[in-house]
Amino acid sequence: MGAQRIADWASKASLALVPLGMNPIQVAEPPASIADALPVLNSASDRLRLLEPILADHLEAEGRELCRMVAEYILTCLQSHDPAISLAPMVDFPVAETEASARDSVWDVVAAYFKREPADP
Repeated sequence: MGAQRIADWASKASLALVPLGMNPIQVAEPPASIADALPVLNSASDRLRLLEPILADHLEAEGRELCRMVAEYILTCLQSHDPAISLAPMVDFPVAETEASARDSVWDVVAAYFKREPADP
């Protein structure tokens, strides 16, 4: 029964690994004993060691895309409040000499549009 549970787990784990570009865990035939299941566990262990850098690459790519989408959303919100606003300080990458002043001017623009008025008593 334990050997079958290992084979079942390996099949389920393979379903999760394949979309990440990894080879499936090979289970040629259902193992008859725990000793027969050891190569399956060894194969799974090898694949799981490779998983960390693959997941890190996927998370980094998703993080970059999320940052881009959030920046687009914020810029769209700012422009919807005032269509005449210049988004150039936020869109253009500042050169090293003007980075601090550009950051300050962007912060001023953002702060002005999201400044909350105190609630009327």
